[in-house]
Amino acid sequence: MPDRNRLFRGDNLQVLRDHVPAESVDLCYIDPPFHSRRNYRARADSAAFTDTWSWDDAARQGFHALTTGLHPPAMVRLLQGLEPVVGQSSLLAYLVSVAQRLTEIDRVLRPTGSLCLHCDPSASHYLKLLLDAVFRAPGGGFRNEIVWCYSHGGRSRKWFGRKHDIIFYYAKSADCHFDPRAVRVQMRSGAQSFGGRLLTGEDGRKYRLVYGTRNSHGAVRYYKYYLDEGKVPEDWWADINSLQASSAERTGYPTQKPEALLQRIVGACSRPGDTVLDAYCGCGTTLMAAERAGRSWIGIDLAPQAIALTLERLQSTFGAQVAERIEIVR
Repeated sequence: MPDRNRLFRGDNLQVLRDHVPAESVDLCYIDPPFHSRRNYRARADSAAFTDTWSWDDAARQGFHALTTGLHPPAMVRLLQGLEPVVGQSSLLAYLVSVAQRLTEIDRVLRPTGSLCLHCDPSASHYLKLLLDAVFRAPGGGFRNEIVWCYSHGGRSRKWFGRKHDIIFYYAKSADCHFDPRAVRVQMRSGAQSFGGRLLTGEDGRKYRLVYGTRNSHGAVRYYKYYLDEGKVPEDWWADINSLQASSAERTGYPTQKPEALLQRIVGACSRPGDTVLDAYCGCGTTLMAAERAGRSWIGIDLAPQAIALTLERLQSTFGAQVAERIEIVR
């Protein structure tokens, strides 16, 4: 573990520019606003963050900076092409805000680093275009579109229940660190489930024998999966539910994600001692997962309530002494 972790209260764009050196971060996870057109409250009496956008002076200045400065040419062309499609609208203002931060995140990531961006279908298709425009180094770019499935909440009579989020996983380069073995999950199998056959070896270990495709000679390839070894998660995660109202993990902070979700991301996409950045840290779930896994971390949030709640959670879980290793910058 590092001598000091860092927790910043301020505009993440300015913090990234002024306080996070180039190529100093191994994994960045961000859970930015989703363009939901809502305002969120941390608790009954305090605001958390605003997810409403308008084409104002800040948006115009950001658009001008992105399309005239030293930014990736693909990003410039993308934003210029989107303007006549979506108009000078709240959506374009939102995309400009995210694009500015993505360019800085790309700068601070090490060549072996990666980014996981958490969103929902409201603007995921536009966000993927931005990610494609930023992460263009040889061997880098898109790795996974992870679908996180959950089941609680209301239903609609006008469409199928909207019960999933999207996590885009992007690599800085071909040397990006990824170890799925670190996050293996239990494999459950019956005689007819998961395809193939459930068998028992001479050593008494149960395994699933799956039939693959035929090769050019007509021979069938077989795959053997031992149940006691677990399995690497696929790109759809239905084994981690969203936090319920009765969950002991709940803090009252809106849009809080379960720590198990971040433990999986941190475990697969970083090594012990690596530096994990969350530029929209909210109530600190990413920092909790990083601390638990022996990673260094940097958290940034604009809301003072988020900073206070993050410190409260860390001290409650890891003891008051954890504060001695945190540099708080306001």
